[in-house]
Amino acid sequence: MTIKSLAIIVVAALCFATLMLFLLVGRGGRDGTRAGTKATTAVAMFSGKLDIRTMADFRVAGRRVMLCGVSFSKPASMEPLVREQARSSFQNSEVDCVQVGGGTPCDGRSAPVFEGGPVVQCRGSDGSDIAQVLSESGYLCDVPAQSGGAYKAC
Repeated sequence: MTIKSLAIIVVAALCFATLMLFLLVGRGGRDGTRAGTKATTAVAMFSGKLDIRTMADFRVAGRRVMLCGVSFSKPASMEPLVREQARSSFQNSEVDCVQVGGGTPCDGRSAPVFEGGPVVQCRGSDGSDIAQVLSESGYLCDVPAQSGGAYKAC
């Protein structure tokens, strides 16, 4: 193989790689938006009864949600006790939820969807932020990277 034919193969490979990179990255994914632009999506708002299945599995009106800015960070052995205490205070309470992007403490810091469910801020009928109350009660802990420090740390 001569130097000239090797150079032609290298140039062709670089052109092919550049084309593939443009197709994969330049289009921004399946929605067809350009890289660097944000697709506008409607922010979900919904209401319903809160169901605490585990301290990592919250449901509102049967829909799995992730409370923005907080998580269960205690030892796993404490989860059943903490879950029962949280349930005694909040199970089946009516809440209004808004997805990240609709004016939550996590806007700009958290994705609006995690593991297929919306990341939300929920408020009780008295207007209290459920994540705030759960963190102040010591049931959940602040995740400052998502909330910007809006909730109580453990």
